Amino acid sequence: MKSIRGRLVGSHLIIILLTVTVFSCILVFLLRQYYYGDVETILNEQVEFAVNSYGNYADEKDLEKNAKKLLDNIYVNTYAQVQIIDNEGKILADSEESGLVGTTANYPDVQNAIKNKKKAKWIGKVSMTYERVLSISQPIIVKKDSDTDIKGIIRLTSTLSEIDSIILKMVLFFVLIGIVVVLFVLIVSFFLSGTIIKPVKEITNAAEEIALGRLDIRVPKRYDDEVGKLAVTLNHMAKEISNHQKLKDDFIASISHELRTPLTSIKGWASTLNSSDFSNMDEFREGLEIIENETDRLALLVNELLDFSKLESKSTSLGIEALDVDEFLSEIRNQMNPRAQRQGIVLELEVEDDLPLIKADRNRLKQVMINILDNSLKYTQEGGRIKISAQSKKEEILISVEDTGIGIPEDDLHKVKEKFYKVSTSYSGNGLGLAICDEIVRLHNGRMEISSIFGKGTRVDVFMP
Repeated sequence: MKSIRGRLVGSHLIIILLTVTVFSCILVFLLRQYYYGDVETILNEQVEFAVNSYGNYADEKDLEKNAKKLLDNIYVNTYAQVQIIDNEGKILADSEESGLVGTTANYPDVQNAIKNKKKAKWIGKVSMTYERVLSISQPIIVKKDSDTDIKGIIRLTSTLSEIDSIILKMVLFFVLIGIVVVLFVLIVSFFLSGTIIKPVKEITNAAEEIALGRLDIRVPKRYDDEVGKLAVTLNHMAKEISNHQKLKDDFIASISHELRTPLTSIKGWASTLNSSDFSNMDEFREGLEIIENETDRLALLVNELLDFSKLESKSTSLGIEALDVDEFLSEIRNQMNPRAQRQGIVLELEVEDDLPLIKADRNRLKQVMINILDNSLKYTQEGGRIKISAQSKKEEILISVEDTGIGIPEDDLHKVKEKFYKVSTSYSGNGLGLAICDEIVRLHNGRMEISSIFGKGTRVDVFMP
């Protein structure tokens, strides 16, 4: 597996190599154009000067006769090889290779100059030495009436070997610089990549530790970038997992307590009744009543656990029907009012007139309302008030339960709908009630919102479509 450091260094290396290569190619091209252009300019000036100065030779015979003299006069003013060529391409004089005199100048520039009657250029290699040269062939033009004739060619040839050598040295110099730059970039990239790899390794190690159950592990945030954000996210995840683990542990402890208490009571009274001679019927009835009540508590707890399991597995189905909100809430109030009266709490109902019917599962929605009212009655002191209300809100029906109870601390308010969460451990319960209610309301495509002021009371709003 390729490491992040390897990919970072490799990508930087590729970029630098491409940059150095492109820069070197451009440099070679520009240097070549500059030096070759400089040589060409000098040769052009010299050949034109030669033609203008010595164009007074009358005809081909005069040119052939005076070719050596013409060559000597030109050669003293140039470093280039000079050749005097007649209009048929035969070399009449050569400043460097006398053995070529009398041979035909089969060079592209000479042929083009004769053919087109104008100056021609050629860059190529000499067949004998394979040396690169630049040649300029300038025709000597004689005007006769309306025609123009060529009486000869003056050809200047300059070697490009020295220029090519200079260019090669400069290229090698820049290649050397490029190698130094590449090495420098490699070293810098290696160390800079460490600033990325180190926090990534820390995050990886922390994730492995968290996977093994060490939820107290935290990753330091070193930079305000994506890696830093990842570290913060991982820390938040570990904290949330730890919180949920604690909630689950508390839930198991709570469930154990909730199960143990009624079972202990049932077992105790069952043993008492079993050993009784049934002479005291009041004690007998009290024992049976306690066993019945504790059995109801166990049944309620088991039903909540079953509901939670079904909702978690998304296997709950709703029996949707049209409900009259006023009639439905009146039934709920009548069911809960006796308990409210026993606790000295006023339970009010206020429903807006002519509310439309809502489509809901009657039993599930009843479960939600009873659970909410059960919490309100549990946390509202004697002399308090609980108000059930319903009103139309745009395309929704808002059902509210508002109490004057002890309220919910601000730090706990956003957690009360979480699974297993309990605001207070002084009351019985398993922390599933509001989580189940919230899920049931969501199954109806509604939403449940909770607001509270600690010490003044709580309001639960259920929005139904």
